[in-house]
Amino acid sequence: MKQNRPTNYFYWLSFSLFIFIIFSPICVKFLTDAWAETWLTFTRPLLICTTIVSVLFLCRHRIIPTITLFIFLFITICEWVMIKNYATYMTIDHFMAFATTNIEESSTFVSNNLSALWYITPLVLIFVCTCIVYFKASLPALRNRLITSSICVFLTTFYLLPFENINSIDSLYKFKAAVFENTFTRPPLNIIHLSKITIRKIHRSMQTNDFQFHSTRTKEISEKEIYVLAIGESVRYDNCSLNGIYTRQTMPLIAQQDNLVFFHNYYSSGTTTSVSVPMIVTRATAEENALNYQERGIVQVFNENGFTTVVIKRGILSQISSAYLYQGVDFTEEVKSDAEVIEKVDSLSRIHDKLFIMFQLQGSHFYYDNFTEEFNKWRPNCKTDKGITSDSLYINAYDNTILYTDYLLNTMIDSLNTQNAHAAVWYVSDHGQTITSTQGWHGTGSKDEYHVPLYIWFSESYKNNNPTIIKQLQKQTHTPINSDNIFYTICGMTHIQLPLEYAHPTWDISSTEFVVHPRQMLLGNQIINLDE
Repeated sequence: MKQNRPTNYFYWLSFSLFIFIIFSPICVKFLTDAWAETWLTFTRPLLICTTIVSVLFLCRHRIIPTITLFIFLFITICEWVMIKNYATYMTIDHFMAFATTNIEESSTFVSNNLSALWYITPLVLIFVCTCIVYFKASLPALRNRLITSSICVFLTTFYLLPFENINSIDSLYKFKAAVFENTFTRPPLNIIHLSKITIRKIHRSMQTNDFQFHSTRTKEISEKEIYVLAIGESVRYDNCSLNGIYTRQTMPLIAQQDNLVFFHNYYSSGTTTSVSVPMIVTRATAEENALNYQERGIVQVFNENGFTTVVIKRGILSQISSAYLYQGVDFTEEVKSDAEVIEKVDSLSRIHDKLFIMFQLQGSHFYYDNFTEEFNKWRPNCKTDKGITSDSLYINAYDNTILYTDYLLNTMIDSLNTQNAHAAVWYVSDHGQTITSTQGWHGTGSKDEYHVPLYIWFSESYKNNNPTIIKQLQKQTHTPINSDNIFYTICGMTHIQLPLEYAHPTWDISSTEFVVHPRQMLLGNQIINLDE
Protein backbone atom coordinates (compact mmCIF):
# COMPACT_ATOMS: atom_id res chain seq x y z
CA MET A 1 0.00 0.00 0.00
CA LYS A 2 2.76 2.41 0.88
CA GLN A 3 4.36 1.93 -2.52
CA ASN A 4 1.12 2.92 -4.25
CA ARG A 5 0.62 6.17 -2.37
CA PRO A 6 2.97 8.34 -4.43
CA THR A 7 1.45 7.09 -7.67
CA ASN A 8 -2.04 7.65 -6.25
CA TYR A 9 -0.94 11.18 -5.40
CA PHE A 10 0.17 11.49 -9.02
CA TYR A 11 -3.29 10.38 -10.10
CA TRP A 12 -5.10 13.03 -8.05
CA LEU A 13 -2.53 15.66 -8.98
CA SER A 14 -3.10 15.02 -12.70
CA PHE A 15 -6.85 14.91 -12.09
CA SER A 16 -6.74 18.37 -10.47
CA LEU A 17 -4.38 19.91 -13.03
CA PHE A 18 -6.48 18.78 -16.00
CA ILE A 19 -9.52 20.38 -14.34
CA PHE A 20 -7.53 23.57 -13.80
CA ILE A 21 -6.49 23.73 -17.47
CA ILE A 22 -10.03 23.31 -18.81
CA PHE A 23 -11.46 25.67 -16.20
CA SER A 24 -8.78 28.36 -16.57
CA PRO A 25 -10.73 30.58 -19.06
CA ILE A 26 -13.47 31.01 -16.46
CA CYS A 27 -10.82 32.04 -13.91
CA VAL A 28 -9.26 34.51 -16.33
CA LYS A 29 -12.64 36.04 -17.18
CA PHE A 30 -13.46 36.30 -13.49
CA LEU A 31 -10.17 38.06 -12.77
CA THR A 32 -10.60 40.51 -15.66
CA ASP A 33 -14.32 41.18 -15.17
CA ALA A 34 -15.52 39.83 -11.83
CA TRP A 35 -18.76 41.84 -12.00
CA ALA A 36 -19.84 39.83 -15.05
CA GLU A 37 -19.73 36.60 -13.04
CA THR A 38 -21.79 35.24 -10.14
CA TRP A 39 -20.87 32.39 -7.79
CA LEU A 40 -23.19 30.16 -9.84
CA THR A 41 -21.71 31.06 -13.24
CA PHE A 42 -18.28 30.52 -11.73
CA THR A 43 -18.86 27.18 -9.99
CA ARG A 44 -21.15 25.50 -12.54
CA PRO A 45 -18.39 25.28 -15.20
CA LEU A 46 -16.02 24.01 -12.48
CA LEU A 47 -18.37 21.09 -11.79
CA ILE A 48 -18.74 20.43 -15.53
CA CYS A 49 -14.94 20.35 -15.92
CA THR A 50 -14.63 17.99 -12.95
CA THR A 51 -17.27 15.68 -14.42
CA ILE A 52 -15.58 15.66 -17.84
CA VAL A 53 -12.23 14.66 -16.34
CA SER A 54 -13.77 12.07 -14.00
CA VAL A 55 -15.61 10.40 -16.91
CA LEU A 56 -12.51 10.44 -19.12
CA PHE A 57 -10.45 8.90 -16.32
CA LEU A 58 -12.73 5.84 -16.39
CA CYS A 59 -10.92 4.75 -19.55
CA ARG A 60 -8.49 1.93 -19.11
CA HIS A 61 -6.28 3.09 -21.99
CA ARG A 62 -4.90 6.51 -21.07
CA ILE A 63 -4.29 7.64 -24.65
CA ILE A 64 -8.04 8.25 -25.20
CA PRO A 65 -8.50 10.79 -22.36
CA THR A 66 -5.14 12.37 -23.23
CA ILE A 67 -6.19 13.01 -26.85
CA THR A 68 -9.59 14.31 -25.71
CA LEU A 69 -8.00 16.62 -23.16
CA PHE A 70 -5.56 17.85 -25.82
CA ILE A 71 -8.57 18.98 -27.85
CA PHE A 72 -9.86 20.77 -24.77
CA LEU A 73 -6.43 22.41 -24.41
CA PHE A 74 -6.70 23.84 -27.93
CA ILE A 75 -10.19 25.16 -27.16
CA THR A 76 -8.91 26.62 -23.88
CA ILE A 77 -6.11 28.49 -25.68
CA CYS A 78 -8.66 29.94 -28.13
CA GLU A 79 -10.82 31.07 -25.21
CA TRP A 80 -7.82 32.75 -23.55
CA VAL A 81 -7.06 34.65 -26.76
CA MET A 82 -10.70 35.73 -27.08
CA ILE A 83 -10.77 36.97 -23.49
CA LYS A 84 -7.48 38.85 -23.90
CA ASN A 85 -8.37 40.49 -27.22
CA TYR A 86 -12.16 40.78 -27.05
CA ALA A 87 -12.99 40.47 -23.33
CA THR A 88 -15.50 37.72 -24.09
CA TYR A 89 -15.74 33.97 -24.52
CA MET A 90 -15.94 32.59 -28.05
CA THR A 91 -19.18 33.56 -29.78
CA ILE A 92 -20.71 32.36 -33.03
CA ASP A 93 -19.08 35.37 -34.76
CA HIS A 94 -15.61 34.22 -33.75
CA PHE A 95 -16.37 30.56 -34.37
CA MET A 96 -17.70 31.23 -37.89
CA ALA A 97 -14.59 33.29 -38.54
CA PHE A 98 -12.46 30.28 -37.53
CA ALA A 99 -14.62 27.91 -39.56
CA THR A 100 -14.54 30.00 -42.75
CA THR A 101 -11.06 31.50 -42.62
CA ASN A 102 -8.38 30.95 -45.23
CA ILE A 103 -4.63 30.32 -44.78
CA GLU A 104 -3.84 34.02 -45.24
CA GLU A 105 -6.25 35.18 -42.56
CA SER A 106 -5.40 32.36 -40.16
CA SER A 107 -1.69 33.18 -40.42
CA THR A 108 -2.55 36.82 -39.76
CA PHE A 109 -4.53 35.76 -36.71
CA VAL A 110 -1.56 33.77 -35.41
CA SER A 111 0.87 36.65 -35.96
CA ASN A 112 -1.63 38.99 -34.31
CA ASN A 113 -1.57 36.81 -31.22
CA LEU A 114 2.14 35.97 -30.97
CA SER A 115 2.20 38.29 -27.97
CA ALA A 116 -0.08 35.75 -26.27
CA LEU A 117 2.76 33.21 -26.12
CA TRP A 118 3.73 34.45 -22.67
CA TYR A 119 0.64 32.79 -21.25
CA ILE A 120 0.01 30.11 -23.87
CA THR A 121 3.45 28.55 -23.46
CA PRO A 122 3.13 27.96 -19.68
CA LEU A 123 -0.34 26.51 -20.25
CA VAL A 124 1.03 24.02 -22.79
CA LEU A 125 3.94 23.15 -20.50
CA ILE A 126 1.54 22.53 -17.60
CA PHE A 127 -0.50 20.26 -19.88
CA VAL A 128 2.57 18.28 -20.99
CA CYS A 129 3.76 17.88 -17.39
CA THR A 130 0.27 16.83 -16.32
CA CYS A 131 0.20 14.15 -19.04
CA ILE A 132 3.54 12.81 -17.79
CA VAL A 133 2.24 12.71 -14.23
CA TYR A 134 -0.97 11.02 -15.41
CA PHE A 135 0.95 8.28 -17.24
CA LYS A 136 3.18 7.69 -14.19
CA ALA A 137 0.22 7.39 -11.79
CA SER A 138 -1.35 4.14 -10.71
CA LEU A 139 -5.04 4.18 -11.50
CA PRO A 140 -7.35 3.60 -8.52
CA ALA A 141 -9.68 0.65 -8.77
CA LEU A 142 -12.39 1.02 -11.40
CA ARG A 143 -15.02 0.84 -8.64
CA ASN A 144 -13.52 3.89 -6.92
CA ARG A 145 -13.32 5.82 -10.19
CA LEU A 146 -16.94 4.92 -10.94
CA ILE A 147 -18.01 6.23 -7.54
CA THR A 148 -16.11 9.49 -8.09
CA SER A 149 -17.57 9.91 -11.57
CA SER A 150 -21.13 9.11 -10.40
CA ILE A 151 -20.93 11.68 -7.60
CA CYS A 152 -19.63 14.31 -10.05
CA VAL A 153 -22.38 13.57 -12.58
CA PHE A 154 -25.08 13.74 -9.90
CA LEU A 155 -23.85 17.01 -8.38
CA THR A 156 -23.39 18.61 -11.81
CA THR A 157 -26.87 17.55 -13.00
CA PHE A 158 -28.43 18.95 -9.84
CA TYR A 159 -26.38 22.14 -9.97
CA LEU A 160 -27.35 22.86 -13.58
CA LEU A 161 -30.99 23.22 -12.53
CA PRO A 162 -32.08 26.88 -12.66
CA PHE A 163 -33.06 27.05 -8.98
CA GLU A 164 -31.98 30.70 -8.68
CA ASN A 165 -34.86 31.84 -10.93
CA ILE A 166 -37.19 28.83 -10.70
CA ASN A 167 -40.17 31.05 -9.74
CA SER A 168 -40.11 32.75 -13.13
CA ILE A 169 -40.16 29.48 -15.08
CA ASP A 170 -43.73 28.58 -16.01
CA SER A 171 -43.24 26.21 -18.95
CA LEU A 172 -41.11 23.27 -20.03
CA TYR A 173 -39.65 25.41 -22.82
CA LYS A 174 -38.39 28.02 -20.37
CA PHE A 175 -37.01 25.29 -18.13
CA LYS A 176 -35.06 23.74 -21.02
CA ALA A 177 -33.82 27.16 -22.09
CA ALA A 178 -32.61 27.93 -18.57
CA VAL A 179 -30.76 24.61 -18.28
CA PHE A 180 -29.25 25.20 -21.73
CA GLU A 181 -28.12 28.68 -20.60
CA ASN A 182 -26.41 27.14 -17.58
CA THR A 183 -24.72 24.43 -19.65
CA PHE A 184 -23.74 25.53 -23.17
CA THR A 185 -23.09 29.27 -23.05
CA ARG A 186 -19.73 29.16 -21.28
CA PRO A 187 -16.55 27.12 -21.55
CA PRO A 188 -15.96 24.28 -21.84
CA LEU A 189 -19.26 23.07 -23.40
CA ASN A 190 -20.02 26.22 -25.42
CA ILE A 191 -17.92 24.63 -28.16
CA ILE A 192 -20.66 22.03 -28.70
CA HIS A 193 -23.32 24.67 -29.24
CA LEU A 194 -21.10 26.79 -31.51
CA SER A 195 -20.17 23.75 -33.61
CA LYS A 196 -23.84 22.84 -33.99
CA ILE A 197 -24.82 26.35 -35.13
CA THR A 198 -21.92 26.52 -37.60
CA ILE A 199 -22.81 23.18 -39.19
CA ARG A 200 -26.46 24.23 -39.39
CA LYS A 201 -25.57 27.52 -41.10
CA ILE A 202 -23.35 25.85 -43.67
CA HIS A 203 -26.07 23.23 -44.32
CA ARG A 204 -28.73 25.90 -44.79
CA SER A 205 -26.58 27.64 -47.38
CA MET A 206 -27.01 24.60 -49.62
CA GLN A 207 -30.79 24.81 -49.64
CA THR A 208 -31.33 27.88 -51.86
CA ASN A 209 -30.24 26.42 -55.19
CA ASP A 210 -33.63 27.04 -56.81
CA PHE A 211 -34.34 30.40 -55.16
CA GLN A 212 -35.64 33.23 -57.38
CA PHE A 213 -36.60 36.82 -56.56
CA HIS A 214 -38.50 37.09 -59.88
CA SER A 215 -37.30 40.68 -60.13
CA THR A 216 -37.81 42.87 -63.20
CA ARG A 217 -36.48 46.18 -64.48
CA THR A 218 -38.61 49.30 -64.51
CA LYS A 219 -36.30 51.06 -66.94
CA GLU A 220 -34.23 49.55 -69.73
CA ILE A 221 -30.86 51.16 -70.42
CA SER A 222 -29.60 51.11 -73.99
CA GLU A 223 -26.05 52.11 -73.03
CA LYS A 224 -23.31 49.92 -71.63
CA GLU A 225 -23.88 49.24 -67.91
CA ILE A 226 -21.22 48.51 -65.29
CA TYR A 227 -22.06 48.20 -61.59
CA VAL A 228 -19.53 47.37 -58.87
CA LEU A 229 -20.08 46.49 -55.22
CA ALA A 230 -16.71 46.97 -53.50
CA ILE A 231 -16.57 45.78 -49.90
CA GLY A 232 -13.76 47.22 -47.82
CA GLU A 233 -12.05 45.55 -44.88
CA SER A 234 -11.64 47.02 -41.39
CA VAL A 235 -11.90 50.70 -42.37
CA ARG A 236 -13.36 52.97 -39.72
CA TYR A 237 -15.06 56.28 -40.42
CA ASP A 238 -12.86 58.38 -38.13
CA ASN A 239 -9.73 57.72 -40.23
CA CYS A 240 -11.35 58.60 -43.57
CA SER A 241 -10.41 62.12 -44.61
CA LEU A 242 -13.63 62.32 -46.66
CA ASN A 243 -15.35 62.95 -43.32
CA GLY A 244 -13.94 66.48 -43.37
CA ILE A 245 -12.58 66.10 -39.83
CA TYR A 246 -9.55 63.83 -40.00
CA THR A 247 -6.45 65.93 -40.55
CA ARG A 248 -4.50 63.26 -42.43
CA GLN A 249 -5.40 63.08 -46.10
CA THR A 250 -6.04 59.34 -46.28
CA MET A 251 -8.45 59.62 -49.23
CA PRO A 252 -6.99 62.43 -51.37
CA LEU A 253 -7.71 60.91 -54.80
CA ILE A 254 -11.31 59.80 -54.27
CA ALA A 255 -11.98 63.27 -52.80
CA GLN A 256 -11.26 64.74 -56.25
CA GLN A 257 -13.92 62.67 -58.00
CA ASP A 258 -16.84 64.86 -59.09
CA ASN A 259 -19.70 62.40 -58.93
CA LEU A 260 -19.24 61.09 -55.41
CA VAL A 261 -21.65 60.97 -52.46
CA PHE A 262 -20.11 60.20 -49.06
CA PHE A 263 -22.36 59.15 -46.18
CA HIS A 264 -21.35 60.36 -42.72
CA ASN A 265 -23.82 58.43 -40.60
CA TYR A 266 -23.60 54.85 -41.88
CA TYR A 267 -23.33 52.01 -39.35
CA SER A 268 -22.40 48.40 -40.03
CA SER A 269 -24.81 45.78 -38.67
CA GLY A 270 -21.93 43.61 -37.48
CA THR A 271 -18.36 44.02 -36.26
CA THR A 272 -16.90 40.84 -37.75
CA THR A 273 -16.62 39.96 -41.43
CA SER A 274 -18.58 36.72 -41.17
CA VAL A 275 -21.55 38.63 -39.72
CA SER A 276 -21.42 41.95 -41.57
CA VAL A 277 -20.74 40.90 -45.16
CA PRO A 278 -23.81 38.63 -45.44
CA MET A 279 -25.95 41.56 -44.24
CA ILE A 280 -24.44 43.77 -46.95
CA VAL A 281 -25.00 41.41 -49.88
CA THR A 282 -28.33 39.85 -48.84
CA ARG A 283 -31.63 41.09 -47.39
CA ALA A 284 -30.62 39.76 -43.96
CA THR A 285 -30.74 42.10 -40.98
CA ALA A 286 -29.71 41.80 -37.33
CA GLU A 287 -33.31 40.94 -36.48
CA GLU A 288 -33.99 38.69 -39.49
CA ASN A 289 -30.56 37.19 -39.90
CA ALA A 290 -31.91 33.86 -41.15
CA LEU A 291 -32.58 35.52 -44.53
CA ASN A 292 -28.83 35.32 -44.89
CA TYR A 293 -29.29 31.59 -45.63
CA GLN A 294 -32.90 31.35 -46.75
CA GLU A 295 -32.48 33.56 -49.83
CA ARG A 296 -29.83 34.32 -52.38
CA GLY A 297 -27.87 37.55 -52.41
CA ILE A 298 -27.58 40.64 -54.60
CA VAL A 299 -25.93 38.65 -57.43
CA GLN A 300 -29.26 36.89 -58.04
CA VAL A 301 -31.23 40.03 -58.96
CA PHE A 302 -28.66 40.98 -61.58
CA ASN A 303 -28.67 37.45 -62.97
CA GLU A 304 -32.44 37.64 -63.35
CA ASN A 305 -32.14 40.81 -65.42
CA GLY A 306 -29.63 39.82 -68.06
CA PHE A 307 -26.36 40.95 -66.46
CA THR A 308 -23.11 39.06 -66.57
CA THR A 309 -22.23 38.58 -62.91
CA VAL A 310 -18.71 38.15 -61.54
CA VAL A 311 -17.38 37.64 -58.04
CA ILE A 312 -13.68 38.30 -57.53
CA LYS A 313 -12.72 35.89 -54.78
CA ARG A 314 -10.78 37.47 -51.95
CA GLY A 315 -11.32 37.71 -48.20
CA ILE A 316 -14.47 35.97 -47.00
CA LEU A 317 -15.65 35.57 -50.62
CA SER A 318 -12.77 33.14 -51.23
CA GLN A 319 -14.11 30.65 -48.66
CA ILE A 320 -15.98 27.55 -49.80
CA SER A 321 -18.42 27.94 -46.91
CA SER A 322 -19.20 31.51 -48.05
CA ALA A 323 -20.10 30.55 -51.62
CA TYR A 324 -23.81 30.85 -50.75
CA LEU A 325 -23.31 34.63 -50.76
CA TYR A 326 -22.90 34.54 -54.53
CA GLN A 327 -24.83 31.45 -55.59
CA GLY A 328 -25.79 31.61 -59.24
CA VAL A 329 -22.90 33.88 -60.26
CA ASP A 330 -21.86 33.47 -63.88
CA PHE A 331 -18.20 33.05 -63.03
CA THR A 332 -15.63 33.79 -60.35
CA GLU A 333 -12.10 35.13 -60.58
CA GLU A 334 -9.40 34.29 -58.04
CA VAL A 335 -6.73 36.86 -57.19
CA LYS A 336 -3.89 37.19 -54.69
CA SER A 337 -3.78 40.93 -54.06
CA ASP A 338 -5.97 44.03 -54.05
CA ALA A 339 -4.05 45.36 -57.06
CA GLU A 340 -5.08 42.26 -59.01
CA VAL A 341 -8.71 42.92 -58.05
CA ILE A 342 -8.59 46.31 -59.76
CA GLU A 343 -6.87 44.85 -62.83
CA LYS A 344 -9.65 42.25 -63.12
CA VAL A 345 -12.36 44.90 -62.88
CA ASP A 346 -10.66 46.88 -65.65
CA SER A 347 -10.32 43.91 -68.02
CA LEU A 348 -13.83 42.56 -67.35
CA SER A 349 -15.52 45.93 -67.76
CA ARG A 350 -14.05 46.35 -71.22
CA ILE A 351 -15.46 43.10 -72.63
CA HIS A 352 -19.00 43.01 -71.17
CA ASP A 353 -21.88 45.34 -71.96
CA LYS A 354 -24.07 44.54 -68.95
CA LEU A 355 -21.88 43.71 -65.97
CA PHE A 356 -22.17 43.40 -62.19
CA ILE A 357 -19.01 42.77 -60.17
CA MET A 358 -18.70 42.10 -56.46
CA PHE A 359 -15.50 41.79 -54.43
CA GLN A 360 -13.98 42.32 -51.00
CA LEU A 361 -10.54 43.86 -50.56
CA GLN A 362 -7.90 42.91 -48.02
CA GLY A 363 -7.89 46.63 -47.29
CA SER A 364 -6.93 47.50 -43.73
CA HIS A 365 -6.95 44.03 -42.23
CA PHE A 366 -4.63 43.64 -39.26
CA TYR A 367 -1.47 43.44 -39.37
CA TYR A 368 -1.95 46.70 -41.37
CA ASP A 369 0.70 45.76 -43.94
CA ASN A 370 -1.38 46.06 -47.12
CA PHE A 371 0.42 48.97 -48.78
CA THR A 372 3.42 49.41 -51.07
CA GLU A 373 6.48 51.57 -50.44
CA GLU A 374 4.98 54.36 -52.55
CA PHE A 375 2.22 54.70 -49.96
CA ASN A 376 4.44 54.36 -46.90
CA LYS A 377 3.63 57.95 -45.93
CA TRP A 378 3.15 57.87 -42.17
CA ARG A 379 6.07 56.59 -40.14
CA PRO A 380 7.22 54.98 -37.97
CA ASN A 381 4.84 52.06 -38.52
CA CYS A 382 4.63 48.40 -37.60
CA LYS A 383 5.30 47.18 -41.14
CA THR A 384 8.56 48.87 -42.06
CA ASP A 385 10.02 50.18 -38.81
CA LYS A 386 10.81 47.09 -36.78
CA GLY A 387 12.50 47.60 -33.45
CA ILE A 388 11.19 51.13 -33.02
CA THR A 389 8.99 51.94 -30.04
CA SER A 390 6.19 54.40 -30.67
CA ASP A 391 2.53 54.80 -29.74
CA SER A 392 1.83 55.59 -33.42
CA LEU A 393 3.19 52.38 -35.00
CA TYR A 394 -0.21 50.84 -35.63
CA ILE A 395 -2.23 53.92 -36.47
CA ASN A 396 0.44 55.04 -38.97
CA ALA A 397 0.40 51.67 -40.73
CA TYR A 398 -3.41 51.64 -40.64
CA ASP A 399 -3.63 55.05 -42.33
CA ASN A 400 -1.16 53.91 -45.00
CA THR A 401 -3.48 51.00 -45.86
CA ILE A 402 -6.40 53.42 -46.32
CA LEU A 403 -4.22 55.64 -48.52
CA TYR A 404 -3.30 52.64 -50.68
CA THR A 405 -6.93 51.51 -50.95
CA ASP A 406 -7.87 55.05 -51.98
CA TYR A 407 -5.37 54.84 -54.83
CA LEU A 408 -6.65 51.45 -56.02
CA LEU A 409 -10.33 52.39 -55.98
CA ASN A 410 -9.63 55.73 -57.63
CA THR A 411 -7.76 53.87 -60.39
CA MET A 412 -10.80 51.65 -60.88
CA ILE A 413 -13.18 54.63 -61.03
CA ASP A 414 -10.94 56.43 -63.51
CA SER A 415 -11.01 53.35 -65.72
CA LEU A 416 -14.81 53.17 -65.60
CA ASN A 417 -14.96 56.88 -66.38
CA THR A 418 -13.10 56.41 -69.65
CA GLN A 419 -15.63 53.90 -70.94
CA ASN A 420 -18.59 56.30 -71.18
CA ALA A 421 -20.75 53.70 -69.50
CA HIS A 422 -23.85 53.88 -67.36
CA ALA A 423 -21.83 53.02 -64.26
CA ALA A 424 -21.98 53.12 -60.46
CA VAL A 425 -19.72 51.94 -57.63
CA TRP A 426 -20.84 51.27 -54.07
CA TYR A 427 -17.99 51.15 -51.57
CA VAL A 428 -18.69 50.11 -47.99
CA SER A 429 -16.41 48.71 -45.29
CA ASP A 430 -17.49 45.51 -43.56
CA HIS A 431 -16.55 46.81 -40.11
CA GLY A 432 -14.02 49.10 -38.45
CA GLN A 433 -11.22 48.67 -35.94
CA THR A 434 -10.26 49.35 -32.35
CA ILE A 435 -6.61 50.39 -32.44
CA THR A 436 -4.19 50.86 -29.56
CA SER A 437 -0.44 51.49 -29.39
CA THR A 438 0.20 47.74 -29.39
CA GLN A 439 -2.39 46.11 -31.64
CA GLY A 440 -5.75 46.33 -33.44
CA TRP A 441 -8.88 44.23 -33.22
CA HIS A 442 -12.62 44.12 -33.87
CA GLY A 443 -15.65 42.16 -32.75
CA THR A 444 -16.29 43.90 -29.42
CA GLY A 445 -19.02 46.28 -30.62
CA SER A 446 -17.37 49.68 -30.04
CA LYS A 447 -18.34 52.63 -32.22
CA ASP A 448 -14.95 52.53 -33.95
CA GLU A 449 -15.98 49.09 -35.17
CA TYR A 450 -19.48 49.84 -36.50
CA HIS A 451 -19.19 53.46 -37.69
CA VAL A 452 -17.66 52.88 -41.12
CA PRO A 453 -17.41 54.65 -44.49
CA LEU A 454 -19.93 54.32 -47.30
CA TYR A 455 -19.67 56.21 -50.56
CA ILE A 456 -21.32 55.94 -53.97
CA TRP A 457 -19.74 57.02 -57.22
CA PHE A 458 -21.63 57.33 -60.53
CA SER A 459 -20.58 58.17 -64.07
CA GLU A 460 -21.66 61.26 -66.03
CA SER A 461 -23.95 59.09 -68.12
CA TYR A 462 -25.61 57.71 -65.00
CA LYS A 463 -25.92 61.19 -63.51
CA ASN A 464 -27.55 62.62 -66.62
CA ASN A 465 -30.09 59.81 -66.85
CA ASN A 466 -31.01 59.66 -63.15
CA PRO A 467 -31.27 63.18 -61.73
CA THR A 468 -34.00 62.24 -59.20
CA ILE A 469 -31.95 59.37 -57.80
CA ILE A 470 -28.86 61.59 -57.47
CA LYS A 471 -30.87 64.28 -55.71
CA GLN A 472 -32.24 61.75 -53.23
CA LEU A 473 -28.78 60.35 -52.48
CA GLN A 474 -27.37 63.81 -51.86
CA LYS A 475 -30.15 64.51 -49.37
CA GLN A 476 -29.16 61.52 -47.22
CA THR A 477 -25.46 62.24 -46.60
CA HIS A 478 -26.02 62.77 -42.87
CA THR A 479 -29.11 60.57 -42.45
CA PRO A 480 -28.85 57.56 -40.09
CA ILE A 481 -28.52 54.45 -42.31
CA ASN A 482 -26.97 51.00 -41.99
CA SER A 483 -26.36 47.69 -43.78
CA ASP A 484 -30.13 47.14 -44.09
CA ASN A 485 -30.19 49.84 -46.78
CA ILE A 486 -27.51 48.49 -49.13
CA PHE A 487 -29.41 45.69 -50.91
CA TYR A 488 -32.48 47.84 -51.63
CA THR A 489 -30.46 50.90 -52.65
CA ILE A 490 -28.48 48.89 -55.22
CA CYS A 491 -31.75 47.55 -56.64
CA GLY A 492 -33.29 51.04 -56.69
CA MET A 493 -30.30 52.68 -58.36
CA THR A 494 -30.23 50.03 -61.10
CA HIS A 495 -34.02 50.16 -61.70
CA ILE A 496 -34.52 46.59 -60.50
CA GLN A 497 -37.95 46.03 -58.99
CA LEU A 498 -38.57 43.30 -56.44
CA PRO A 499 -41.97 41.63 -55.93
CA LEU A 500 -43.95 42.93 -52.93
CA GLU A 501 -42.89 40.07 -50.65
CA TYR A 502 -39.24 41.09 -51.05
CA ALA A 503 -39.52 44.83 -51.71
CA HIS A 504 -38.72 47.45 -49.08
CA PRO A 505 -38.80 50.87 -50.82
CA THR A 506 -38.63 52.75 -47.51
CA TRP A 507 -35.12 51.33 -47.00
CA ASP A 508 -33.88 52.45 -50.43
CA ILE A 509 -31.98 55.71 -49.84
CA SER A 510 -32.22 56.57 -53.54
CA SER A 511 -36.04 56.47 -53.41
CA THR A 512 -38.47 59.27 -52.65
CA GLU A 513 -40.24 56.77 -50.36
CA PHE A 514 -37.20 56.41 -48.10
CA VAL A 515 -37.86 56.54 -44.34
CA VAL A 516 -35.31 56.37 -41.52
CA HIS A 517 -35.58 53.22 -39.38
CA PRO A 518 -33.88 52.18 -36.08
CA ARG A 519 -30.44 50.71 -36.59
CA GLN A 520 -29.48 47.41 -35.01
CA MET A 521 -26.28 45.42 -34.74
CA LEU A 522 -25.83 41.68 -34.28
CA LEU A 523 -23.13 41.03 -31.67
CA GLY A 524 -22.78 37.36 -30.83
CA ASN A 525 -26.32 36.25 -30.01
CA GLN A 526 -27.40 39.74 -28.97
CA ILE A 527 -29.23 42.36 -31.00
CA ILE A 528 -27.97 45.82 -30.04
CA ASN A 529 -30.04 48.94 -30.74
CA LEU A 530 -27.50 51.53 -31.89
CA ASP A 531 -29.75 54.59 -31.86
CA GLU A 532 -30.84 54.40 -28.23
